[in-house]
Amino acid sequence: MPAGRRAASSASGGCRVGEPDTLTPAAPVTVLEAARLAAAAQSAELRRHAKAARKGKDPEAIHQMRVATRRMRAALRALRFHVAAPKTLRARLTWLARRLGAVRDHDVILTLLWSERLPAAAAGERSRLAALIARLARRRAKAHARLADALRRPRYRKLLDDLAAFAERPRLLGGEEPVAARVLAEWSARLGEAIAARPGMTLATPPADELHALRIDFKRLRYALEFHAAACGFSYDTERRLAREMQDVLGEIHDRDLLAGWLAGGAGGGGPFRGEWPALTRRLEAERARRFRRFLQQRRAWRERTRPEQAAALTAEPRWAHLEPQPVTLRLVTGTKTVASNQIKDEA
Repeated sequence: MPAGRRAASSASGGCRVGEPDTLTPAAPVTVLEAARLAAAAQSAELRRHAKAARKGKDPEAIHQMRVATRRMRAALRALRFHVAAPKTLRARLTWLARRLGAVRDHDVILTLLWSERLPAAAAGERSRLAALIARLARRRAKAHARLADALRRPRYRKLLDDLAAFAERPRLLGGEEPVAARVLAEWSARLGEAIAARPGMTLATPPADELHALRIDFKRLRYALEFHAAACGFSYDTERRLAREMQDVLGEIHDRDLLAGWLAGGAGGGGPFRGEWPALTRRLEAERARRFRRFLQQRRAWRERTRPEQAAALTAEPRWAHLEPQPVTLRLVTGTKTVASNQIKDEA
Protein backbone atom coordinates (compact mmCIF):
# COMPACT_ATOMS: atom_id res chain seq x y z
CA MET A 1 0.00 0.00 0.00
CA PRO A 2 1.46 3.46 -0.84
CA ALA A 3 2.89 5.45 2.06
CA GLY A 4 0.29 8.17 1.62
CA ARG A 5 -2.50 5.66 2.05
CA ARG A 6 -1.02 4.47 5.30
CA ALA A 7 -0.93 8.02 6.60
CA ALA A 8 -4.52 8.69 5.68
CA SER A 9 -5.86 5.49 7.17
CA SER A 10 -4.32 6.34 10.54
CA ALA A 11 -5.54 9.93 10.66
CA SER A 12 -8.33 10.86 13.02
CA GLY A 13 -11.56 11.29 11.13
CA GLY A 14 -9.71 9.97 8.11
CA CYS A 15 -10.37 7.58 5.28
CA ARG A 16 -12.57 4.63 6.00
CA VAL A 17 -10.95 1.26 5.54
CA GLY A 18 -12.95 -1.23 3.52
CA GLU A 19 -11.21 -4.14 1.80
CA PRO A 20 -7.51 -4.57 2.71
CA ASP A 21 -6.30 -2.49 -0.26
CA THR A 22 -9.33 -0.23 -0.60
CA LEU A 23 -9.81 3.16 1.02
CA THR A 24 -12.79 5.46 0.74
CA PRO A 25 -11.82 9.14 1.08
CA ALA A 26 -13.58 10.99 3.89
CA ALA A 27 -14.70 14.60 3.94
CA PRO A 28 -12.04 17.34 4.19
CA VAL A 29 -10.58 17.81 7.65
CA THR A 30 -11.27 21.28 9.04
CA VAL A 31 -8.97 23.30 11.26
CA LEU A 32 -11.12 22.56 14.31
CA GLU A 33 -10.92 18.84 13.62
CA ALA A 34 -7.15 19.12 13.20
CA ALA A 35 -6.93 20.95 16.53
CA ARG A 36 -8.96 18.22 18.22
CA LEU A 37 -6.69 15.54 16.77
CA ALA A 38 -3.51 17.26 17.95
CA ALA A 39 -4.79 17.88 21.48
CA ALA A 40 -6.11 14.34 21.91
CA ALA A 41 -2.97 12.71 20.51
CA GLN A 42 -0.46 14.73 22.55
CA SER A 43 -2.54 14.46 25.73
CA ALA A 44 -2.44 10.68 25.29
CA GLU A 45 1.34 10.79 24.82
CA LEU A 46 1.84 12.81 27.99
CA ARG A 47 -0.33 10.44 30.00
CA ARG A 48 1.33 7.36 28.53
CA HIS A 49 4.86 8.38 29.54
CA ALA A 50 4.22 10.34 32.75
CA LYS A 51 4.64 7.45 35.19
CA ALA A 52 8.00 6.36 33.74
CA ALA A 53 9.13 10.00 33.56
CA ARG A 54 8.33 10.49 37.25
CA LYS A 55 10.47 7.48 38.15
CA GLY A 56 13.31 8.97 36.11
CA LYS A 57 15.00 5.73 35.06
CA ASP A 58 13.81 5.83 31.46
CA PRO A 59 15.30 8.78 29.54
CA GLU A 60 13.15 7.88 26.52
CA ALA A 61 9.94 8.55 28.48
CA ILE A 62 11.18 12.05 29.32
CA HIS A 63 12.18 12.58 25.71
CA GLN A 64 8.76 11.47 24.43
CA MET A 65 6.95 13.79 26.84
CA ARG A 66 9.13 16.65 25.66
CA VAL A 67 8.36 15.78 22.02
CA ALA A 68 4.63 15.77 22.86
CA THR A 69 4.85 19.32 24.23
CA ARG A 70 6.74 20.40 21.11
CA ARG A 71 4.23 18.80 18.76
CA MET A 72 1.34 20.47 20.55
CA ARG A 73 3.02 23.86 20.50
CA ALA A 74 3.79 23.39 16.80
CA ALA A 75 0.11 22.63 16.12
CA LEU A 76 -0.97 25.73 18.04
CA ARG A 77 1.46 27.88 16.03
CA ALA A 78 0.25 26.44 12.74
CA LEU A 79 -3.42 27.07 13.58
CA ARG A 80 -3.04 30.27 15.57
CA PHE A 81 -4.76 32.51 12.99
CA HIS A 82 -7.80 30.25 12.80
CA VAL A 83 -8.29 28.47 16.15
CA ALA A 84 -8.44 30.13 19.56
CA ALA A 85 -6.38 28.33 22.21
CA PRO A 86 -6.49 29.16 25.93
CA LYS A 87 -3.52 31.27 27.03
CA THR A 88 -3.11 28.96 30.00
CA LEU A 89 -2.56 26.03 27.62
CA ARG A 90 0.39 27.69 25.89
CA ALA A 91 1.90 28.84 29.19
CA ARG A 92 1.56 25.43 30.83
CA LEU A 93 3.05 23.65 27.83
CA THR A 94 6.07 25.98 27.99
CA TRP A 95 6.39 25.42 31.74
CA LEU A 96 6.39 21.64 31.37
CA ALA A 97 8.70 21.70 28.34
CA ARG A 98 11.34 23.63 30.30
CA ARG A 99 11.34 21.12 33.14
CA LEU A 100 11.51 18.20 30.76
CA GLY A 101 14.26 19.95 28.81
CA ALA A 102 16.41 20.46 31.90
CA VAL A 103 16.52 16.70 32.46
CA ARG A 104 16.82 15.81 28.78
CA ASP A 105 19.78 18.15 28.25
CA HIS A 106 21.66 16.40 31.04
CA ASP A 107 20.79 13.00 29.55
CA VAL A 108 22.23 14.03 26.19
CA ILE A 109 25.50 15.35 27.63
CA LEU A 110 25.90 12.38 29.97
CA THR A 111 25.41 10.01 27.05
CA LEU A 112 28.04 11.88 25.05
CA LEU A 113 30.51 11.79 27.91
CA TRP A 114 29.85 8.29 29.18
CA SER A 115 29.27 6.08 26.17
CA GLU A 116 31.44 7.93 23.65
CA ARG A 117 34.19 9.60 25.67
CA LEU A 118 35.06 7.77 28.88
CA PRO A 119 36.21 4.45 27.33
CA ALA A 120 38.53 6.29 24.91
CA ALA A 121 39.63 9.12 27.20
CA ALA A 122 43.31 9.90 27.57
CA ALA A 123 44.84 8.49 30.74
CA GLY A 124 45.45 11.95 32.15
CA GLU A 125 41.79 12.96 31.74
CA ARG A 126 40.01 9.69 32.54
CA SER A 127 39.71 10.13 36.31
CA ARG A 128 38.70 13.78 35.93
CA LEU A 129 36.14 12.81 33.33
CA ALA A 130 34.68 10.14 35.60
CA ALA A 131 34.39 12.72 38.39
CA LEU A 132 32.76 15.16 35.99
CA ILE A 133 30.22 12.54 34.92
CA ALA A 134 29.39 11.83 38.56
CA ARG A 135 28.88 15.53 39.23
CA LEU A 136 26.65 15.97 36.19
CA ALA A 137 24.66 12.89 37.23
CA ARG A 138 23.96 14.57 40.57
CA ARG A 139 22.83 17.71 38.76
CA ARG A 140 20.61 15.56 36.54
CA ALA A 141 19.10 13.97 39.66
CA LYS A 142 18.20 17.42 41.01
CA ALA A 143 16.65 18.43 37.69
CA HIS A 144 14.64 15.20 37.67
CA ALA A 145 13.44 15.81 41.23
CA ARG A 146 12.06 19.17 40.08
CA LEU A 147 10.39 17.46 37.10
CA ALA A 148 8.88 14.71 39.27
CA ASP A 149 7.52 17.38 41.61
CA ALA A 150 6.07 19.27 38.63
CA LEU A 151 4.28 16.13 37.39
CA ARG A 152 2.56 15.82 40.78
CA ARG A 153 1.44 19.43 40.92
CA PRO A 154 -2.06 20.71 40.21
CA ARG A 155 -0.54 22.78 37.39
CA TYR A 156 0.27 19.62 35.45
CA ARG A 157 -3.23 18.23 36.03
CA LYS A 158 -4.64 21.55 34.82
CA LEU A 159 -2.53 21.23 31.66
CA LEU A 160 -4.13 17.85 30.97
CA ASP A 161 -7.53 19.41 31.66
CA ASP A 162 -6.73 22.23 29.22
CA LEU A 163 -5.82 19.71 26.53
CA ALA A 164 -8.98 17.69 27.15
CA ALA A 165 -11.16 20.80 26.96
CA PHE A 166 -9.39 21.99 23.82
CA ALA A 167 -9.80 18.58 22.21
CA GLU A 168 -13.51 18.63 22.99
CA ARG A 169 -14.37 22.24 22.14
CA PRO A 170 -11.80 24.21 20.10
CA ARG A 171 -13.12 27.63 19.08
CA LEU A 172 -12.93 29.18 15.62
CA LEU A 173 -11.47 32.69 15.30
CA GLY A 174 -14.34 34.11 13.28
CA GLY A 175 -15.36 33.69 9.67
CA GLU A 176 -15.82 30.50 7.73
CA GLU A 177 -13.95 27.45 8.95
CA PRO A 178 -11.13 26.67 6.48
CA VAL A 179 -9.91 23.26 5.38
CA ALA A 180 -6.90 22.22 7.46
CA ALA A 181 -4.86 20.99 4.49
CA ARG A 182 -4.66 24.48 3.00
CA VAL A 183 -3.77 26.14 6.27
CA LEU A 184 -1.04 23.61 7.01
CA ALA A 185 0.34 23.78 3.47
CA GLU A 186 0.65 27.56 3.79
CA TRP A 187 2.32 27.21 7.18
CA SER A 188 4.81 24.69 5.81
CA ALA A 189 5.54 27.04 2.91
CA ARG A 190 6.40 29.85 5.32
CA LEU A 191 8.71 27.54 7.24
CA GLY A 192 10.34 26.50 3.96
CA GLU A 193 10.91 30.15 3.13
CA ALA A 194 12.53 30.70 6.54
CA ILE A 195 14.92 27.82 5.88
CA ALA A 196 15.78 29.12 2.42
CA ALA A 197 16.62 32.55 3.86
CA ARG A 198 19.05 31.13 6.40
CA PRO A 199 22.74 31.82 5.67
CA GLY A 200 23.37 28.28 6.88
CA MET A 201 21.87 27.00 3.63
CA THR A 202 24.46 28.85 1.51
CA LEU A 203 27.58 29.67 3.55
CA ALA A 204 30.53 27.32 3.14
CA THR A 205 31.22 27.31 6.88
CA PRO A 206 28.21 28.66 8.81
CA PRO A 207 28.92 29.76 12.40
CA ALA A 208 27.64 27.65 15.28
CA ASP A 209 24.78 30.00 16.16
CA GLU A 210 23.56 29.95 12.55
CA LEU A 211 23.60 26.15 12.46
CA HIS A 212 21.62 26.09 15.71
CA ALA A 213 19.02 28.48 14.25
CA LEU A 214 18.81 26.32 11.12
CA ARG A 215 18.24 23.25 13.29
CA ILE A 216 15.29 24.96 14.98
CA ASP A 217 13.79 25.85 11.59
CA PHE A 218 14.10 22.28 10.32
CA LYS A 219 12.59 20.97 13.53
CA ARG A 220 9.58 23.25 13.09
CA LEU A 221 9.17 22.20 9.47
CA ARG A 222 9.39 18.52 10.40
CA TYR A 223 6.69 18.89 13.06
CA ALA A 224 4.50 20.87 10.65
CA LEU A 225 4.77 18.16 7.99
CA GLU A 226 4.10 15.43 10.55
CA PHE A 227 1.03 17.30 11.80
CA HIS A 228 -0.10 17.69 8.19
CA ALA A 229 0.27 13.95 7.61
CA ALA A 230 -1.48 12.94 10.83
CA ALA A 231 -4.37 15.38 10.50
CA CYS A 232 -5.02 15.32 6.77
CA GLY A 233 -3.43 12.21 5.33
CA PHE A 234 -0.80 14.19 3.41
CA SER A 235 2.40 12.15 3.41
CA TYR A 236 5.36 14.28 2.36
CA ASP A 237 7.55 11.29 3.12
CA THR A 238 10.75 12.47 1.45
CA GLU A 239 10.50 16.02 2.80
CA ARG A 240 9.80 14.73 6.30
CA ARG A 241 12.73 12.32 6.14
CA LEU A 242 15.12 14.99 4.89
CA ALA A 243 13.93 17.51 7.50
CA ARG A 244 14.40 14.96 10.27
CA GLU A 245 17.88 14.01 9.01
CA MET A 246 18.86 17.68 8.90
CA GLN A 247 17.47 18.24 12.39
CA ASP A 248 19.34 15.21 13.71
CA VAL A 249 22.75 16.03 12.26
CA LEU A 250 22.45 19.70 13.23
CA GLY A 251 21.47 18.57 16.73
CA GLU A 252 24.57 16.39 16.95
CA ILE A 253 26.71 19.33 15.86
CA HIS A 254 25.03 21.60 18.42
CA ASP A 255 25.54 19.08 21.26
CA ARG A 256 29.27 18.99 20.50
CA ASP A 257 29.47 22.77 20.17
CA LEU A 258 27.73 23.10 23.53
CA LEU A 259 30.07 20.64 25.22
CA ALA A 260 33.12 22.23 23.59
CA GLY A 261 32.00 25.62 24.91
CA TRP A 262 31.65 24.23 28.42
CA LEU A 263 35.12 22.70 28.20
CA ALA A 264 36.59 25.98 26.98
CA GLY A 265 34.93 27.81 29.84
CA GLY A 266 36.32 25.28 32.28
CA ALA A 267 39.85 26.19 31.21
CA GLY A 268 39.27 29.45 33.05
CA GLY A 269 38.82 27.54 36.27
CA GLY A 270 35.07 27.76 36.78
CA GLY A 271 32.21 25.30 36.96
CA PRO A 272 32.23 21.51 36.84
CA PHE A 273 34.45 21.53 33.71
CA ARG A 274 37.33 23.40 35.38
CA GLY A 275 40.78 22.77 33.98
CA GLU A 276 42.22 21.93 30.56
CA TRP A 277 40.77 19.11 28.40
CA PRO A 278 43.13 18.88 25.40
CA ALA A 279 42.49 15.23 24.43
CA LEU A 280 38.72 15.46 24.88
CA THR A 281 38.62 18.75 22.96
CA ARG A 282 40.53 17.24 20.02
CA ARG A 283 38.16 14.27 19.96
CA LEU A 284 35.13 16.58 19.98
CA GLU A 285 36.56 18.64 17.12
CA ALA A 286 37.14 15.51 15.01
CA GLU A 287 33.61 14.25 15.67
CA ARG A 288 32.12 17.63 14.84
CA ALA A 289 34.07 17.76 11.58
CA ARG A 290 32.63 14.38 10.52
CA ARG A 291 29.12 15.50 11.31
CA PHE A 292 29.62 18.80 9.52
CA ARG A 293 30.60 16.91 6.37
CA ARG A 294 27.41 14.88 6.73
CA PHE A 295 25.44 18.12 7.09
CA LEU A 296 26.91 19.41 3.82
CA GLN A 297 25.87 16.18 2.08
CA GLN A 298 22.33 16.44 3.44
CA ARG A 299 22.16 20.11 2.51
CA ARG A 300 22.97 19.14 -1.07
CA ALA A 301 20.23 16.48 -0.92
CA TRP A 302 17.74 19.12 0.25
CA ARG A 303 18.72 21.39 -2.63
CA GLU A 304 18.38 18.50 -5.09
CA ARG A 305 14.91 17.87 -3.78
CA THR A 306 13.82 21.41 -4.47
CA ARG A 307 15.51 22.09 -7.82
CA PRO A 308 13.03 23.44 -10.42
CA GLU A 309 13.78 20.62 -12.85
CA GLN A 310 12.78 18.12 -10.17
CA ALA A 311 9.25 19.50 -9.77
CA ALA A 312 7.72 17.35 -12.51
CA ALA A 313 9.27 14.16 -11.15
CA LEU A 314 8.03 14.88 -7.64
CA THR A 315 4.40 14.85 -8.71
CA ALA A 316 4.75 11.15 -9.57
CA GLU A 317 5.45 10.20 -5.94
CA PRO A 318 2.38 8.49 -4.43
CA ARG A 319 0.22 10.61 -2.14
CA TRP A 320 -3.16 10.16 -0.54
CA ALA A 321 -5.33 12.97 0.75
CA HIS A 322 -8.77 13.72 2.02
CA LEU A 323 -11.13 15.22 -0.52
CA GLU A 324 -10.16 18.80 -1.30
CA PRO A 325 -12.13 21.42 -3.23
CA GLN A 326 -8.99 22.09 -5.31
CA PRO A 327 -5.50 20.59 -5.49
CA VAL A 328 -3.12 21.68 -2.73
CA THR A 329 0.55 22.39 -3.34
CA LEU A 330 3.19 22.29 -0.65
CA ARG A 331 5.96 24.68 -1.59
CA LEU A 332 9.44 24.32 -0.24
CA VAL A 333 11.75 27.12 -1.20
CA THR A 334 15.41 27.27 -2.19
CA GLY A 335 16.99 30.70 -2.49
CA THR A 336 14.65 32.97 -4.41
CA LYS A 337 12.99 30.14 -6.32
CA THR A 338 9.75 28.57 -5.22
CA VAL A 339 9.35 24.94 -6.19
CA ALA A 340 6.24 22.79 -5.96
CA SER A 341 7.41 19.71 -4.07
CA ASN A 342 4.21 17.89 -4.95
CA GLN A 343 0.71 18.69 -6.13
CA ILE A 344 -1.89 16.62 -4.37
CA LYS A 345 -4.99 16.02 -6.45
CA ASP A 346 -8.47 15.00 -5.45
CA GLU A 347 -8.95 11.26 -5.25
CA ALA A 348 -12.65 11.55 -6.14
